[in-house]
Amino acid sequence: MSSPAASTYITAVERIQTLRKTATDKRLRPMSRDEIQVFYHAALTAYVAAWNAYIKNLITDFYDVISDPSQSKFRAIYTIARKRAENAITRFNTPNSENTRNILIQYTGYDPINTTLWIQRRKLDDIVEVRHSFAHGFDMPSNVWTQSLSRRGQLTSKAIQETEMFFRKLVKITDKGMKKHILLTYGLTGFW
Repeated sequence: MSSPAASTYITAVERIQTLRKTATDKRLRPMSRDEIQVFYHAALTAYVAAWNAYIKNLITDFYDVISDPSQSKFRAIYTIARKRAENAITRFNTPNSENTRNILIQYTGYDPINTTLWIQRRKLDDIVEVRHSFAHGFDMPSNVWTQSLSRRGQLTSKAIQETEMFFRKLVKITDKGMKKHILLTYGLTGFW
């Protein structure tokens, strides 16, 4: 079973797929390459935003799970920790690997660094960097997965599909890791 954060992420992804499908819909032809790129940019931006929201929601889910109002001594520390996490969540807006790892460690104690997919964190950083480039009007970096035949950075349907698959796997593995962290650290079971 997935966390509420993962369920919300999956719902968002189902909507985001519409952007890629629209860009490749033959019924909407002719569509210029620039028009197609708008749909791909919107899709990539939406995937990064959904990942960002997932991390924020996962931290909130963590505090919901470990809450124990019957423990008065724990409640005071819990309240302070949760409030600090909520403040950090409002400032979390660049969900690259370093920032994501730091916010998870600082506010939940969970370090995702040793999970299988987290080792591929360079892909996450590349995706966030590409989103940053067109969100702020810079030239898109020419990474292996964004490079056109002319060596110019541009997105493709395949790149967007790979981005979706990457984030789906990353959410699944992060969710699994957080669940294990809660079990091992707090001895809690039966949630999510």
